[in-house]
Amino acid sequence: ASASASASSSSAPAPASVAADPSARSRSPRGRLLKKRRFFRRKSSRAPKENFLVLPQDGFEGEDEEEDEGAEPLPELSLLEQANQCLEAFPPQTGQARELLERALEAEPESFEALDTLGVLLSEEGEAEKAREVLLRSAKLRPEAGAEKFLYLAQLSAGAEALGHFTRGASILKAEFEALKVAAEAAGAERSTGTSSSSSSTGPPPAAEATAAKASVERRLAPLRQQFAGVQASIAELYMTELGDEADAEDKCEAALAEGLAMHASSLELLTSMVAHRKIQGCADDAKAAALAAVAAVKSAIEAAEAESDEDDDDLMRPCVELPDEEAVAGLCRHLIDLEQTSEARELLVGLLERDEEDLRAWVLLGWCHVVEKDPETAKDCVRHGLRLVKQHGGESDDFKPELQKLLKKAQATAAAPKPLEAIEEENE
Repeated sequence: ASASASASSSSAPAPASVAADPSARSRSPRGRLLKKRRFFRRKSSRAPKENFLVLPQDGFEGEDEEEDEGAEPLPELSLLEQANQCLEAFPPQTGQARELLERALEAEPESFEALDTLGVLLSEEGEAEKAREVLLRSAKLRPEAGAEKFLYLAQLSAGAEALGHFTRGASILKAEFEALKVAAEAAGAERSTGTSSSSSSTGPPPAAEATAAKASVERRLAPLRQQFAGVQASIAELYMTELGDEADAEDKCEAALAEGLAMHASSLELLTSMVAHRKIQGCADDAKAAALAAVAAVKSAIEAAEAESDEDDDDLMRPCVELPDEEAVAGLCRHLIDLEQTSEARELLVGLLERDEEDLRAWVLLGWCHVVEKDPETAKDCVRHGLRLVKQHGGESDDFKPELQKLLKKAQATAAAPKPLEAIEEENE
């Protein structure tokens, strides 16, 4: 019922407690930058193609085992390669990977590849101090390469130190982007020229070849484009928070946003940071425009992902479309509610709940949508559903109970007969 309620016009401001979600810390651009993402998409109903050839374990019948006696043996994997295989396994074999990386560093203490991999592993495992020590060693050995170590160091730092690491990582990413762009465009032009000079009447027209070459270049550039935009969003956030007291913080925040948008104009992280910046400046209309642009970016990404999942495409080298992070979408919805753009927020929140109907964060935000729309009964329905999930799951879900209490009080402010939270819990039972 809460998902289908219609929006009503209201001039009431969005409640301040919308910004008090217990999971808000991890939704900041800095917190999301290197976090593993759950995809916000529907699963394709198209059945997978049967492309796999299953070979018998003992070889084909009658196969001559002596044929391969003279063949050269496969090269033995290095300790670093073995560690990477462990990390790429499902589930990742982190313990074994760590042991292999430590052995690799005993044999070659200045291997920056092993240091980078171990530092990232330690960071993901929550060993911040050890990760910082290892990554700083790598940064000292190879300061001009490997953006990832600087981005992890930024996550493990604060204030001006974090800014320095982000800036260094952004510089490396931009250099990699420019180098790859030049190389890819040159290769595409060479391929297009060679094809046009030897084309026959049965081959594809030159225009189609040029279009395909351009698409190939963009697919290779897209990951760097997205990562660079995320770094610039993180820099902008620093100037809105920890470095906000600097005299030129506002100008530097604007510069970071502009540089990121110049490379990736539809970045959800950047557009959401733009919304936050415009709200701080008191520019409500500009904040709304940026928020609606972010909504369009989310919808466009979802449509592209769904279209790709339905295509009968055998190009295994083509990367998947980057999908919006669910936490980033929820963060955008919080801004939309503050700006009274509740119909757009509800549409995105319903999409999140269609993907995961037990998403407590989405139920809380949906409830605030209905509070702003002067629909307290539907807001209380969201509270009831949220309380059921808290009781069912416990643990970290209990962190949402104070937020549900705030939501209930706000919903009851316009209700005829307010009920305490305990009464609603009893009704659920």
